[in-house]
Amino acid sequence: MKKLLFLLMFPIICFSQKKKTAFISYFVPISKDVKKKYYVSNRNVDYYKYCSRIADNKYSLTNNSSILNSDSKKILFNNIFNKAKNGELVVYQHNDGLDFYGPAPEGNWIGEKKISNKNEIKQAISYEKSRDSIDNEGFTFYDDNGDNIFIYFLDECKIDDFIGIKFYEEWTFDYKNLTIDKKILYYAPAIKAINPITLELVGLRCPFIVENKNLKIKQIIATDFYTNTDIFCNRETNDSWFKDNLEPSVKFPFIKEAMTNENNSFYECSPPYNKKISNVEALSIEAFRDSISDDDEPVFDKNGEEIKIKFLEYYLQDEINSLGFIENWFFDDRTSSFSKDVSGISLEVLNYEGESEPIFLLKK
Repeated sequence: MKKLLFLLMFPIICFSQKKKTAFISYFVPISKDVKKKYYVSNRNVDYYKYCSRIADNKYSLTNNSSILNSDSKKILFNNIFNKAKNGELVVYQHNDGLDFYGPAPEGNWIGEKKISNKNEIKQAISYEKSRDSIDNEGFTFYDDNGDNIFIYFLDECKIDDFIGIKFYEEWTFDYKNLTIDKKILYYAPAIKAINPITLELVGLRCPFIVENKNLKIKQIIATDFYTNTDIFCNRETNDSWFKDNLEPSVKFPFIKEAMTNENNSFYECSPPYNKKISNVEALSIEAFRDSISDDDEPVFDKNGEEIKIKFLEYYLQDEINSLGFIENWFFDDRTSSFSKDVSGISLEVLNYEGESEPIFLLKK
């Protein structure tokens, strides 16, 4: 009887080991004005980690993620920001730039979980600006020292300032089928952080955090939306170690299975995402090395140019720095909540420009 019970339980145990869940937070740009740029985050250790930060995209027509169309962006901005400002949506303080207030694994919260009131929301979604103090005849007021007298005021953010969303999610990894399901627990809309003197983009700030609810009405706001996130940006000394980072026990088995299972079907990670590629195309890249003679000297052709030898260089598992996703996004304007349907996953490496680049796509 015990033997029979063990045999009945064995498939269940095996199946449960095929799935794991993990908590992660990451930022998704939705505007053509910004992109993710990667940099070395820990030069003082034996190995490099590359973490993304927000950079100005004004010098490039490309972006390493999709952008939300203007209609969808307008729907989100009007709903989330207006409802928060009018007290129709419960939002929590993010305390951006100070002690981190926000969701953490297992339903915890780092810092104080505090609901923002209307005045705090007004401050959070506004930029402090100044102008000259001018009388009715257009003359500038000066103080006793002869300096201009400035009037400071709050200017609410506009839709063009809305550049992305920070998501706090629970991911369920299915190692057998190589899928990842995302459950959005919280999200924080992000606006531009501007240098008040140079007026240059210096990053982002999140005015508040919203608890995501179950969707009652699904309105699709993005189709085949490509997003990506770091998964190796571990901050060992920081409470928010889950920011742009996944636990090793979760990510390494997924990467290994994706790169070593000979039965996987690989696709080119570019629209319309239906071009199948071979295992060699997916897992390697053309590279060149110097042609060396028997005397260990470079070899040159008749024009005096150094001869290069072309070869295939295979990607290593530890070169994977980020994951990309093909997603459909849904939004419920009643609850101001999101859901995502992941239809494809890509593994990404860093190129020489310091930007993430997918090497292949796995379709659901």
